[in-house]
Amino acid sequence: MPGAAYVSVLNDLTDLGDDLASGKANRLVGKSRAFVAALLACCVLPGVAVAAHWRGDALLLSLYLAAWIAFTLYSLPPARLKSRGLLGLLADASGAHLFPTLLVVALVYRWRAEPIDPVWFGSVAAWSLSLGLRGILWHQLSDLHNDEKIGLRTFARRHKIARLRGLGNFVIFPVEAAAFAVMLWRAGSLLAIALLCFYALLEFSRKKLWEMNLVIVVPKERFHILMHEYYEAFFPLAILVSSARRYPLDALVIAAHLLLFPRRPIQTLKDVVKLIRGNSPKFF
Repeated sequence: MPGAAYVSVLNDLTDLGDDLASGKANRLVGKSRAFVAALLACCVLPGVAVAAHWRGDALLLSLYLAAWIAFTLYSLPPARLKSRGLLGLLADASGAHLFPTLLVVALVYRWRAEPIDPVWFGSVAAWSLSLGLRGILWHQLSDLHNDEKIGLRTFARRHKIARLRGLGNFVIFPVEAAAFAVMLWRAGSLLAIALLCFYALLEFSRKKLWEMNLVIVVPKERFHILMHEYYEAFFPLAILVSSARRYPLDALVIAAHLLLFPRRPIQTLKDVVKLIRGNSPKFF
């Protein structure tokens, strides 16, 4: 939580001039230096406390600090990797997905006092990094117009759309899919596989009946980003339900998960009901 807040505040701070020039909203407009400094301190100090707690574990400490460092280098001059092409993609994907995800994996193994499974660790690393690369590419492509106004040389601005589409469709997503297939195999959850089949049927129905577009990195009208819904709604529920069958108290975690992250499951349920009733969605 401190790390996520730090990323948000630092990004708004370092993008303040660019956002004003491009007409984008920025939450720090009009805020004093003292306010910004206090806000950053509220983020950094808890982060320092967490790092101090893990100072005796090199792996946990390294993964935790790596996320902070990646986003600092991404946003803060003079490095400001955001404007340095491929390095910016890797920094964002690593800070947002790779390092936090591997930190959670390492924490679970530490809590169970077991050696880390290299196959699981490696597949999760490849999957999370690929997913993060798709995410930042999507973000940069969606923000092309604003970046062009201020001359920000992001990776998406340095390359043609066709090349970026090919990179996403034929390099990044295949790696992500292969790594996730290994994760499904190692997880051994038949429910996760069954829900993946249901998700595929759901997306096929949306495309067939509602003419929705499935996209990987390049934005389109009336779109769904391929696999995001499964990762956010179906896969976590499959793992939690599978766990609750063995340990009934874990059902409480399902309830907490749905309370904390209700938007995607609710929207999915609404779409299923509409498809069953033969209704068309409303687009805004």
